[in-house]
Amino acid sequence: MLSSSAKLNKQKSKKRGNQRQQEIVHHHPQEDDSDSSVEDDNAVAASSMASRDRTGKRDLSQNKQQQIQVELMAAFRRSMHIKVADKHDPHLPNAIASFDEIKIPSWWNRDRGHDERNDTNADALSSFQAIKHAVLHNIEKGRWKEPTPIQMQSIPTLLERRDLLACAPTGSGKSGAFILPALILSHAANCLYYNSTPSNNAPAASSSKKQKKKLQKQQVDSDSLDPSKSQSSTNRQGEIRSLLLAPSRELAAQLHREVDRLGMGKPGGISSLLLMKANASHVIAGTAGGKSGLDVLVTTPLRLVDALHKGLRLDAVRIVVLDEADRLLDAADGKQQRDDKKKQKKKEIKEEKRQSSNPSSDGSSTSKDSEDEEEEEEEDDEDDDNVQPQSSGSSQTQTFLAQMDSILSAVPTSAVRALFSATVTQTVKSLSHSILRNPVDVTIASPGSAGGANTDIEQELMFVGREEGKLLAMRQLKLRGQLKPPVIVFVQSQERAQALFGELLYDGLHVDVIHAGRSRTARDNAVARFRKGETWVLICTDLVARGVDFRAVNMVINYDLPTSGITYVHRIGRCGRAGRKGKAITLFTEADFDNLRTIANVMKQSGCKVEDWMLQLKKSIPKKKSSSAPRRSNIDTTPTYDKKKRFHKRQMIQESKRKKQRTGSYSKDQRESSDKR
Repeated sequence: MLSSSAKLNKQKSKKRGNQRQQEIVHHHPQEDDSDSSVEDDNAVAASSMASRDRTGKRDLSQNKQQQIQVELMAAFRRSMHIKVADKHDPHLPNAIASFDEIKIPSWWNRDRGHDERNDTNADALSSFQAIKHAVLHNIEKGRWKEPTPIQMQSIPTLLERRDLLACAPTGSGKSGAFILPALILSHAANCLYYNSTPSNNAPAASSSKKQKKKLQKQQVDSDSLDPSKSQSSTNRQGEIRSLLLAPSRELAAQLHREVDRLGMGKPGGISSLLLMKANASHVIAGTAGGKSGLDVLVTTPLRLVDALHKGLRLDAVRIVVLDEADRLLDAADGKQQRDDKKKQKKKEIKEEKRQSSNPSSDGSSTSKDSEDEEEEEEEDDEDDDNVQPQSSGSSQTQTFLAQMDSILSAVPTSAVRALFSATVTQTVKSLSHSILRNPVDVTIASPGSAGGANTDIEQELMFVGREEGKLLAMRQLKLRGQLKPPVIVFVQSQERAQALFGELLYDGLHVDVIHAGRSRTARDNAVARFRKGETWVLICTDLVARGVDFRAVNMVINYDLPTSGITYVHRIGRCGRAGRKGKAITLFTEADFDNLRTIANVMKQSGCKVEDWMLQLKKSIPKKKSSSAPRRSNIDTTPTYDKKKRFHKRQMIQESKRKKQRTGSYSKDQRESSDKR
């Protein structure tokens, strides 16, 4: 009963409230409108607050997703041992895990000049897919299953047109890391006519005057590089769109072969060339690549400097790559000496004079001859293109660093620049700041690697006592079955390479020799026979110590101890390439103790076992002098009796030549006297 009466009272009060509200509405209609508007405003505000909360949550979730992606990419790089100097670079391209992940660069549509009224976006995508399909097809034919760590980061970085400083161990696929982007960028330059400087770089109103002038200058450079503005799109004769530089002709020839292989089937065909003396005139005249120009030009520095002096232009270059950058940027390397053939002839004359004065000599070099050898060591690993340029001027005496300065001055400032090497020294690091612009610094450092040393190589030091013991050790390796071809043997000079070739020639080994003193044809034939398997043992100087890829090499023998850790790393890097295992044996004598500690340190950092006494050796001479190879006795096992016999035979031949000259001059005098009578 109480509950029912309470309900009745509540209904009556509610009815009275409704009547009162109706009266208020009847007497004050304007106030009602204002109240309703306030309620509407409150509703709008409430809905906006709710939407703002939802947007904030959405933005927060997107930030979390981006952060997760960044952390996942960082974890992936760590797993692949990819080290990037600036980890917090907001524009750092993501590494790829497979070649299929190569995607169209962000600038591809923008620089083509996207227009919503035309289907240029689809055209650009199809153009990119065409070159990508051709490259991936060639990669599959070459049995590249997945990119190597250096390729994972370098390919997307260069495709985004970022300058790059890359350091990776020998045999890690550095060539493919820059050849693939070079082919794609040259294709973009030829088909899409992109500007080298993005079109949205117009100076803002709030920019300073210096920034405006700088951006305007970049825009002018961009306009001058844009083929659609500089010349007809149907005639691009003389253009060079990609430039690859190597320190030796052997390495340059290898890069050229890889360019042709990976560029096979490219839309419009691949147009690449290895710059040589025979075709330099056509390249300078702009007729080498036809109307479409050259996609890729591969060359050595001095050959290109010679062409620049004769009028070659590099205005259209979009990407320039320095392979073995530490060598190309070495201020003490690449010095031009006398011609190798003349040098070899003079050396033979000196040897004949020495033997004529001392026929029973045991083959040890005099101090003067040893000094000549030391001076000629710098020439041993130089290419003939870098020895005898046919141009006149100071370029004949330039170092590699001076040559690179001339080349980079001729390349547009907006071109992509990349430095690759297995050993990046502090000097190269400092020079890169003046060569590269806001570069991506990438280092591939696998566990236990030291200065670019390949951890797939088993390294061994072998003490042989004296120089005579080296040849004996080589023959013992053969008898024990430990000499497993193909083998590369490194020596310190041309003369020693030729002498060792003569000693091993009759030991039942298919042996050949390559050094800068041989002709270009002979060197090419030696490399070709070694690649085919016709040659089992290749004796060489440091000419092929850098970059040259012999994938099936099982063993490297350092017959002469290298004078630096960098040279050692590049020498042993000729084996154990592309994931294969290899073995490196280094022979040393007591004369090598000054340089032994450096090699032992590299081996220890690579995880190899090294005797403690080697690490505790002290250099007895200054570092500047220890960098030169020690004086060594000649490689000659000929008995003294045979030496004397050979000497007497040579003397008899020389005496007979002198007699013929005297008799010839005597008969000539007789004829002249008879004619006078």
